[in-house]
Amino acid sequence: MFLSNSTLGEVVKTQVKFKMNAYLGTLVSLVVVQLLGLVFSMNGTGSMSTEVNNTAIQVVKVSTDTVFIFVAIWALFIGNVITTKGYRNSNFSFVINSVSNNLSNIIVLIIMSVFAGITTFLSNYILRIVLPLFNNVDYVRSASILDEPLSSIANVGLLICLILMISAGGYLWGTLVYMHKAFMFLLIVLIIATPTTKTGQMILQFIFVDNGSLLFLIVKLIGVSIVLFVLAIICSNRSEVRR
Repeated sequence: MFLSNSTLGEVVKTQVKFKMNAYLGTLVSLVVVQLLGLVFSMNGTGSMSTEVNNTAIQVVKVSTDTVFIFVAIWALFIGNVITTKGYRNSNFSFVINSVSNNLSNIIVLIIMSVFAGITTFLSNYILRIVLPLFNNVDYVRSASILDEPLSSIANVGLLICLILMISAGGYLWGTLVYMHKAFMFLLIVLIIATPTTKTGQMILQFIFVDNGSLLFLIVKLIGVSIVLFVLAIICSNRSEVRR
């Protein structure tokens, strides 16, 4: 043991490989959640009807917003679950400290967020294929990756950052709950208080509304994710002595 001298990077890399294999079931649950979201999306999110020369025309707006809502709930759940006692006990396979454990968890959440963001974006194209097969739809049209490549890449980046921010919030929440069970109700309080209080509305407006471009919004989301992860690391360091 004393002759073995592993660097922090090597320890984190080993933990990331182990955790990705151990958490493989979470990616399977992601696919299930996305399929469930697609089923709910098939009914459409809005419609408009008109009649021209005794011919009735109905235009139905279909989007993958429902898929994203399901994925957002999944991201919050994964960020929280990764901090639970069962997952923490799996770390006993390694000689680790709080820093390497948190870094490996954050990298795993980033990898999962990238996968979730890309697959959520691509679910839009799956919906285009499935709609004519199961619904009475004559025409499906929306911009494709080839039509607007830069816009598509930006949208994928936005999805990834949104999912990462939500999972970071779940990670912080799980870390706080591990410190004290009273924090279990913190998320519920924040969800209710944020959109109903003036301060909460100002925060939401600053993050999601006051943006000159999509790139600026992405930078903000990354910044919020970093803050949430840093807070989780600080709280986790304070709880190291807990038995």
